[in-house]
Amino acid sequence: VDVALPVPVDKVFTYKVPSGLAGRVVPGCRVLVPFGNRRMTGYVVGLRNKAPGRVRLKAVAAVVDDEPLLGKSLLDLARWMSEYYVHPVGEVLRAILPASLKGKGRLPPEDETAGKFPKEIEFPVLNRDQTIALGAVTEALSSRRFERFLVHGVTGSGKTEVYLRCIGEVLRMGGSALVLVPEIALIPQTTTRFRRRFGREVAVLHSRLTGAQRFSIWKGAARGDIRVVIGARSAVFVPLRGLGIIVVDEEQDASFKQKEKPHYDAVAVADFRARSERAVLLLGSATPALETYESSRKGDIRSLRLYSRPAAGRMPPVEIVDMRGKQEIFSEELLDAVEAVIKKGEQAIILLNRRGHANYVQCRKCGWIEICPNCSISLTYHSRGLKLICHYCGYERRPPDFCPACGAYKVIHRGVGTQRIEMELGNLVVGARLARMDLDTTSGKRGHLEILWKFSRGETDILLGTQMVAKGHHYPNVTLVGVLSADWGLNFPDFRAAERTFRLLSQAAGRTGRGEKEGRVIIQTYAPDHYIFAYLVNHDYEGFAKKELALRSELRYPPSGRLTLFTVSSGSAENARRGGEEVRGKLDDLFAAKGIDVLGPTPALIERLRGKHRVQVLVKGNLDAGEKKKMVGAARKAVSGLGRIDLQWDVDPVDLS
Repeated sequence: VDVALPVPVDKVFTYKVPSGLAGRVVPGCRVLVPFGNRRMTGYVVGLRNKAPGRVRLKAVAAVVDDEPLLGKSLLDLARWMSEYYVHPVGEVLRAILPASLKGKGRLPPEDETAGKFPKEIEFPVLNRDQTIALGAVTEALSSRRFERFLVHGVTGSGKTEVYLRCIGEVLRMGGSALVLVPEIALIPQTTTRFRRRFGREVAVLHSRLTGAQRFSIWKGAARGDIRVVIGARSAVFVPLRGLGIIVVDEEQDASFKQKEKPHYDAVAVADFRARSERAVLLLGSATPALETYESSRKGDIRSLRLYSRPAAGRMPPVEIVDMRGKQEIFSEELLDAVEAVIKKGEQAIILLNRRGHANYVQCRKCGWIEICPNCSISLTYHSRGLKLICHYCGYERRPPDFCPACGAYKVIHRGVGTQRIEMELGNLVVGARLARMDLDTTSGKRGHLEILWKFSRGETDILLGTQMVAKGHHYPNVTLVGVLSADWGLNFPDFRAAERTFRLLSQAAGRTGRGEKEGRVIIQTYAPDHYIFAYLVNHDYEGFAKKELALRSELRYPPSGRLTLFTVSSGSAENARRGGEEVRGKLDDLFAAKGIDVLGPTPALIERLRGKHRVQVLVKGNLDAGEKKKMVGAARKAVSGLGRIDLQWDVDPVDLS
């Protein structure tokens, strides 16, 4: 048998099957095999009638699974991912089927709290746009053909109801459905709506489940006992039987891209899987990724537009407040609006996409700033626990009483984070009940769930936090959304900075005015003249997209071209620099006169991360599978003799940090 092992070698290894295991070792099962002087768990990917050449083969030691966990479709998917993202198939299979899948386990118990969200109309009347969208998808489902749809609707336009009706059709036909959402914080409310519609056939998969619970969901889906799976990125691999539809909600979200190797994109994986299993792929967004939007303009993806909110609900007016020259955190406009909302018994959401109490501490005399010893970034001050924390490596320490550089007792806090906002709002809006939602308050097993449940029941008046509060939530009593430091994301040296900021602010604006009451959006910024704000005021995604696409086209950035990002890291800054130069040189030789741009080497946005110095090389150009493989091979060869250097490559990166 050919066995793929999770090692950084682009080949499979052949083992003989002892007679005692004959018939049990089949493609898709895990086996224990000797590798060097140790044993490893591998994945059987093929059978052989004879050994390759005159070699003495080692024997399979044991079979891990009673029956295969990977069917033909998932093995085909692994081979495609290995080729497209240029990673060994063994490493890809480890990502598809994590080692934590073990034990018999039981399905995770239904979370009673998730069912306590307020009830909604079970089958609301569809408007014209929803009816047209449902009809188009149903026709594709009935013919059992692969087709891709973009459900492009303004926030609150009823995309989820379209998903539910389409999945209902799939279940009626005897099929199954997979629903991907970008973050765990979105799952409770989504789960509630799906379970009320489809009952116990729905399972939820996320990172906070035990290995045994994940294993039970995996096996239940393969048997056909589970017919609807909702989950974040890794749920795309669940082996549902008779897969009829894959729904990717908020398809534009960067969290669908895996940060660790293999750096796969769950949306691209869903596309391949739907194509290979003749299922329908439904991508939903109010602000689609520009790559998806351009594909819909070209006709590669069929666009289904939802232009308005059900029941004639209006999009909320958006006000831009110029904060230039102002010292206060809250403008008078926003503070007055918050007080008015609380007085009327309504609710507000406040967005600031930065955690902590202050962004950094600084000496007012000499200008010293406390920097993380492992990363080239300032430590964030957290008032709870009186700590300075690095949000990248986790390093923490107590803030100094005096400046370690000059000895002055003039260390002050600079910038504002969500903890500070919570404290300031509590002082300014007397009697308001606040809940803060960021990574610091949602780290517990049920932290995010408790916060959202209380807000949905009206037990808190103001929900404030980072981007978690801007995505996917539906609370009809929210009549105000306030955004602080809206231009913060525009300052990143990344070609997607404007798109990312526009998307986040559009999502935040969409959290209000979703019920019978009209909403209002107040956005505070120090850069009111930036072009994204003119489009935000008019809820004009199309205008923004066309402007961005024109800018991208000039520089051959996606979707006008494809990118591969190489990151060379080392404990030595000199080694990282040399590695980057060697990679650049090899790629220049490889792509000479081929119209491929090789940029760099340049220091990474965060030059030092977790103790490693980082240098990047960016390749711009459309490459086929063979060219990508040669490119990665050349880069690996470039650093092979330079000592302790780590080389990472990311095909189709979503950020350049």
